[in-house]
Parts: sequence; C-alpha cells; structure tokens
Amino acid sequence: MNKTNKNKNIQVIIFDLDGTLVDTALYIVLNYTHLFYKYHKPIPSLETMVYFSGPPLTEIFKRYFPDIPQNELLKEFQAFADKYGNIFANLYEGEIQTLKKLKEAGYKLAVITSKREKAMNDNLSYFKIKDYFDILIPLDSEFPPKPHPQSIEYILNSLHLRTEEAMIIGDSESDIQAGINASIKTGLITFGLKKKPDVTADEEFASFEEIERSFVYE
Repeated sequence: MNKTNKNKNIQVIIFDLDGTLVDTALYIVLNYTHLFYKYHKPIPSLETMVYFSGPPLTEIFKRYFPDIPQNELLKEFQAFADKYGNIFANLYEGEIQTLKKLKEAGYKLAVITSKREKAMNDNLSYFKIKDYFDILIPLDSEFPPKPHPQSIEYILNSLHLRTEEAMIIGDSESDIQAGINASIKTGLITFGLKKKPDVTADEEFASFEEIERSFVYE
C-alpha cells in the first residue's frame, strides 16, 4: 500500500470515536431517552438527541438535568452503557479494510474522544479495532475536551510531527474546530445522521471507502 499524492505529507490521522469510528447514534439516543424517562423530563426530538454524541456528558447533563446531581446521572448513564453500549452500536461498512490499509501504508492512527477511558477501551476492544491505534485520548485524560487543541498538540509532540503532517477526521463541529485550532487538516464525516456543521472542513468523506481512496492507493 502507498500514500496518495493528495495526502503524501500526512503522517498521522486522528479520528473521533462516536459517529466516526463507531455508529453509536442508536445507543446514544436510547441511553439519554432512558434518563429523560427515569427523571420525568420532556424527551427532546430524535434530531436533537443525535447531536448528544458530540459534547461531553457533563455539558448535556447541565443543560437538560440541572436539578439532578451529576454523579447520580453519570452512574445511571454508565450502568446503561455497560449493559447496552456495544450491543446497540456498529462499525461502518468498509471500516476494517480502511484501517488495515492505512496502517499498511505507514500512517500513525490516533483517537480523541468524548468518551471516558473505560467506555472508550470497551468500545474499541469489543469491535476489535483498538490495536490499529497508536495513541488514545479519552475525555478523562489530562487534556481539555475538543475543540481545545491541546490533545492534538500532544499527539504531534509525541510523534515528533509538524502540523502539516496531521489530519483529524470527525462528524461534529467540535472535531473540525479542534483541527482548525491546532492548524492541522480537517476531514468531515457525512455518512451519519447529523447535518453538516457550519464550520468548513478541508475534505468531506461519505464513506470509509472515500477515506481509503483519499489516503491510499495500491
């Protein structure tokens, strides 16, 4: 496998997790729906809840459950996640092949996610894709969440790379804005349920096959 001329300078590809590497839309909606039902809160529209996979849990909790203790909400959310988080999620078509070919072409791969470390590791291990990634940065790391660029800067420093040698791929505005804030290339996933964010990415990908074609040729 060889790198394409288009992205020949890229050395590391940084992926978001929910909605990018793993289709968690159904799981996210079901988990939050159970919280709204349990605490007798009005249930938002499906269109609204699809976007709950972007921000950290605490941000959603504060907005929709301001009178419920955060620790209680987190415990309830985590219990549901432990039981159903993987069952109601899936990989995307062609994803394993793409990850394999990216590694064969010599790319370093990383993940920056709004999931906490345990949930991140459970998710990646369950779907047998954890070993493809060189660096994993969960929400409960020492770094502030996206769109803050510090986690991206850490990846670049760890791999001794320049900004022009990295690209972040995700499905939300926070992913793209994090890349912009870190001065690296950005790629927007468009095969999920979310509408395109207002921020503009350098590339758009409608499938993992398109990601593969952008980075690898045989």
